[in-house]
Amino acid sequence: MKKTLSMILAAALMVSMVGCSGTKNTTAETAKPQTEAVSQGDTAEADTTKAMEAKDTSEPLKVGLSFVSLNFPYFVRMYEQFMDEAKQNGWDVSFVDGNLDAATQLNGIQDMINNDVDVMVVSTWFIDAMEDVFAQCKEKGIPVFIIGNTQNPDAINDLIVYACGTEHYDAGFLGGTWASGYFNDLGKTELNIAIMSGSTEQMKQRGQGFVDGLTKGGIKVEVKNEYDVSTREDAMASAEDALTVYSDLDLIYGVSAQGSLGAYDATVGANRTEVYVVGYDGEDEELELIDKKLNYIATITQDPAGEASTTVEYILKYLDGEKFDKIVPISAGIYCAEGQLTSEQVLGN
Repeated sequence: MKKTLSMILAAALMVSMVGCSGTKNTTAETAKPQTEAVSQGDTAEADTTKAMEAKDTSEPLKVGLSFVSLNFPYFVRMYEQFMDEAKQNGWDVSFVDGNLDAATQLNGIQDMINNDVDVMVVSTWFIDAMEDVFAQCKEKGIPVFIIGNTQNPDAINDLIVYACGTEHYDAGFLGGTWASGYFNDLGKTELNIAIMSGSTEQMKQRGQGFVDGLTKGGIKVEVKNEYDVSTREDAMASAEDALTVYSDLDLIYGVSAQGSLGAYDATVGANRTEVYVVGYDGEDEELELIDKKLNYIATITQDPAGEASTTVEYILKYLDGEKFDKIVPISAGIYCAEGQLTSEQVLGN
């Protein structure tokens, strides 16, 4: 894009329980996780440097897009929605799949910087590793939009124009709050749990939030083990270990759908379906299991398609020269046997 667009772009810059009882039942097909964008945080001023001043509005907007991995349905839905809306807007999108590897994702982003994209859109689990490439983007006048993570280090926030997503600790806390109501209703006030977690700070926040939500809800929690898993197969193997070692296990919580579905597979394989499972992500398979009223009792829901749509909306705001708050949390929800619950229904506010 050339001078006219750059003048527009230069005008402005910066730009995430009660029990299920008594809730109207909703089927898995109609119970879409509710996206509630709430802008907050700093509003940044436009940066008119370099690349933005050399664009030509007669050419399509060149968008660099990179996700940590398309091995997860969450990112696939996000990708499909973003690409669909990008096509509607006539954008030229270059995509890099990080394949769960920080170096792969960084190298791909570097290539897109070298190819002079106009806008960079990134969803990553390796946010701390992104400082150098984001600094290059800022130096070249390429605005960076982050999807899926609003809790970024200050050094990163100084380099981006926008971040949207579910706040990981808060979403975990929401799940723990719902679970506390569920188990209190069963008369269980003490729980031995295992967590299918991960190596990133985001995954750990989801786990800690869940434990804190249970505790605040009056449940005495003992975390027997917290496993670092990245695939459904990893989670199944780890859950098999937990079921063998901890005969008094009550609940397995997975901080991703892969973690919780692998844990569910293990409970079925070991004939230990008295052990409950709570998941995270709101994938279709999770919703189907919950609707069957098995030991997979709930999942913390996100809306990846909604996050993608919100990001496209804010890119358009940016192109129109609108000012907006940099951080856009998108509320999580809970899907349980009674249907979809909003965070307000669970937390009572």
